[in-house]
Amino acid sequence: MDDAALTIKVCEVLGSLPGWQWSETTPYVASKVAVFYGAILAEPDRAVGVRVYGISDVGAIKQRRVQIRTRGRPRDLRGADDLATIHAAVLVGAGRLPGISGIKHISMAPLGADSSGRQERTDNYIITLDNAEAFTS
Repeated sequence: MDDAALTIKVCEVLGSLPGWQWSETTPYVASKVAVFYGAILAEPDRAVGVRVYGISDVGAIKQRRVQIRTRGRPRDLRGADDLATIHAAVLVGAGRLPGISGIKHISMAPLGADSSGRQERTDNYIITLDNAEAFTS
């Protein structure tokens, strides 16, 4: 799985959550948590952005570092934290997914509020890719 496919896979997993939305073509609904590939756009308020940012391959073990930037509603001090709690539970609890053999939550950093008063934070994960293709060659 390449980095773009991994990013889309994580977006699909998050976008399948109730009240969350992932789409590369459909406009986002303001009442849902928007899931973006990469940078978060200005709207809607509640959003997450998914990005691969690092590689850690050792032999047949292929790992990628993935960062999720989370933003809550204006003036909601817990908004980003609440959304991050959800995506951490879903990703780490997912176990084995197609192309992915494991996900570990490694760190987080509060970023404070943006210019619209929306709290932001980042969470970092290590995703171990399924290396089944290494055994079929």
